[in-house]
Amino acid sequence: MIKRILFIIAMFVQGPAFAHHGTGHGRPVTATVYHDWYHGRTTYCGDTYQHWGLSAAHPWLECGTKVRVSHKGRSLVVPVTDRCDCNSLDLSAGAAYKLGVPLDGIATVRIAY
Repeated sequence: MIKRILFIIAMFVQGPAFAHHGTGHGRPVTATVYHDWYHGRTTYCGDTYQHWGLSAAHPWLECGTKVRVSHKGRSLVVPVTDRCDCNSLDLSAGAAYKLGVPLDGIATVRIAY
């Protein structure tokens, strides 16, 4: 019981181990790019998806959470505006382009939030 309480306190004081802020820090995840078919459609969070805008989808982060995404020395902060049914991050084409993520493939990026 005491171990559980100490663990919970440590989580509140330190936060998640992957929640470092800054370029090059964070948790590595696989990033994919939304298909342009979704352009103009309503997202889970109620926004209109803009294919060349700056946004991301994540399986469990709250709507509006700002996520710092880093890839090959580039870094960008994007809001979570949608959900995805993957274990990764879906980027809008605009965000992927600015980060150098291939628009037709997948890449490993680092995220912090």
